[in-house]
Amino acid sequence: MKYRIKRLDFNVAYACNLACKGCISLSDFDRRGVESLQDIQEQCQTWSKIIDPSVISIFGGEPLMHPRIQKVLEAIREAWPNAVIRLITNGYLLRKHDPETWFKFGSLEMQVSVHRSDHEHMITKEIKRIVSCRKDWSATRSRLDGHKQLELHNKDLSIFKSKFKTFVMPYRLEDGELKPFNSDPTKAHSICGSPDVPILYRDRLYKCAPLPNILELDKGKNYTYQGVGPDGDIESIVDNINKPESVCAMCPENKNHSIDHFDKENVRVKDID
Repeated sequence: MKYRIKRLDFNVAYACNLACKGCISLSDFDRRGVESLQDIQEQCQTWSKIIDPSVISIFGGEPLMHPRIQKVLEAIREAWPNAVIRLITNGYLLRKHDPETWFKFGSLEMQVSVHRSDHEHMITKEIKRIVSCRKDWSATRSRLDGHKQLELHNKDLSIFKSKFKTFVMPYRLEDGELKPFNSDPTKAHSICGSPDVPILYRDRLYKCAPLPNILELDKGKNYTYQGVGPDGDIESIVDNINKPESVCAMCPENKNHSIDHFDKENVRVKDID
């Protein structure tokens, strides 16, 4: 049986060129490496027979740190020919890629997240470099969950320049250890930034993006959730998409624990040159 779902995050990189406090991928910890192309291709082959997402978000870390990101996109497009592929990037490393690259994959969306207002001009420059490759763009401005967004649409590519000013921390830090908040799951779920997006991470499916990242660093000390493999109970994950569960208690139940990502003290850039 193939499960039809709205969205799927697909993790392809653990490392990031930013260190953002409160990052759901824990970029402010010592995260290194990327998923190998072979592993990505094998996951595509396996999971395309199991789940059928309308949108697949290429997730990290920073996906553009993957040295074979074009091959990654090709593998995902081959496995899911009808899905919208959404590349989520902070934009700093766009300068290292031929802008023509992004017009080759069909139904590609590029979400460029601006994390520091003092660096926005650099990211805008890279977006303009891509836009200059084609004519006939349409532009609109919108707000997504309170965040400002500029949308640029071409028949071969859409670019979303998003200003995500604040993020809710998915953990609390106590004596150097990640700890759950032990919140009311329903209240925590109600303020979740991605309540309906499971993630494929190291060949296992998880309810949300923070979970596998936290579990990997926690090493079983304070968290007990387990992801589901290809032969596991996929139905239980799918049935509970966008529903509060006991695991949601790990996150805070109010926005008092939000981090301002326009405060440069909260976002350190590792690679800018």
